[in-house]
Amino acid sequence: MILDRSVPPPSQPIRHVQLSQAETHYLSNGVPVYYINAGKEPVVGIELLLPQAGTKHESDFGSSFFGIKMLAEGTQRRTAYAISNFVDSYGAFLQLNPGLDYASIEIYTLKKYVDPLLSLLAELLTEATFPEDELEKLKAIQIQKIRVSNEKTSTVASKKMRAVLFGENQPYGKTLTEDNIANVGQASLVDFYQNHISANWEVIVSGQVDDEVLTLLEKHIGTLTIEQRSPTKQGAIWANLSQEKKHLEERPDSLQSSIRVGMPLFTRDHSDAIPMRVLNTVLGGYFGSRLMKNIREEKGLTYGIYSSTVSLQEAGYLVIGTDVKKELTQSALTEIYREITILRDQPINTIELNTVKNYMAGRLLTSVDTPFALAEKFKSIYLYNLTYAYFQDYLRTLNAINTQSLQQLAQRYFQEENWFEVVVGGYSG
Repeated sequence: MILDRSVPPPSQPIRHVQLSQAETHYLSNGVPVYYINAGKEPVVGIELLLPQAGTKHESDFGSSFFGIKMLAEGTQRRTAYAISNFVDSYGAFLQLNPGLDYASIEIYTLKKYVDPLLSLLAELLTEATFPEDELEKLKAIQIQKIRVSNEKTSTVASKKMRAVLFGENQPYGKTLTEDNIANVGQASLVDFYQNHISANWEVIVSGQVDDEVLTLLEKHIGTLTIEQRSPTKQGAIWANLSQEKKHLEERPDSLQSSIRVGMPLFTRDHSDAIPMRVLNTVLGGYFGSRLMKNIREEKGLTYGIYSSTVSLQEAGYLVIGTDVKKELTQSALTEIYREITILRDQPINTIELNTVKNYMAGRLLTSVDTPFALAEKFKSIYLYNLTYAYFQDYLRTLNAINTQSLQQLAQRYFQEENWFEVVVGGYSG
């Protein structure tokens, strides 16, 4: 039989996704271990989740970021150099992740080296010393990074959009400045460490996780003191929402403008969260989106434009972003608002919607192809008070959504008064 390559193969909607789900094991000190035993390679990923160590939990601005980043800069037993060499000697990868809602410590290693590396993680949790000389080095590095990033209009625009939406002194809206960094001291880091890091954490493990790995977790982690705390919430998230809709930061020496157009949204467990992801994908969430076709392909105003929904534990927002020549700033903004208006006023073409559905379903399937990716999927529901039913709801909503319901969604949320605009650069060359 000769294959006719001019005819595409038959396809059908993806209606179900089977994920390897995380199981729960409790250590003798009460610490929960969420583990996913998957994959054929002898590798293990260990993440210490620090739910009370995000920026929103700090009293002194900067103590969360530097408190996490300084964990591997010295302990009672090792210097920063010794810690780095120790990790490298096992071919492992250590990553320290500050964040707005939570923080984490991750290490990836061959299964046969889990024992010594778990010993190191326990050491970071209980014996970090925050040496002042290393702190000063890290502060100098971070100040230099800020100076470099503040030269980039795109970075400044993204920071400004968060400040516009949440307020520049609210945890979700504030960003580190040189003055903030200069005021960070060792005492505040030690305080944050003792109250938010060293006695309040959970464990996520993925890869070849068997009884041996769980026994080693008990050996190194199960003997540590843990302090159970209830999650804290900020409240009044949108209390500092800007009263001004348009914000301009002139950059006379810049040849381009960075544009951000955004709006407040909801948390991931909201009933409209999944439909909004579909609507956002149509607007600017993939390479074939309307913004990309119009502003990049047809008008040639930019090399690229995107829109994305951002989920935080207590809020969410949608942001559209692009960089253009200064003299094209207003033209790009006009076209962005034009596409938003069209989504409100006209139903989406069925063919276009089906393309988006297939793209999103395919992205879901390709995002769960490794044990570590499965762990990320678990985090994406666990941290937002969801269950594994979320992924079936995702596919069910994706298959059921139609052009009429998406237009109604756009009419409900994409109203002109909901949008905020940030331009860093200017409107003319």
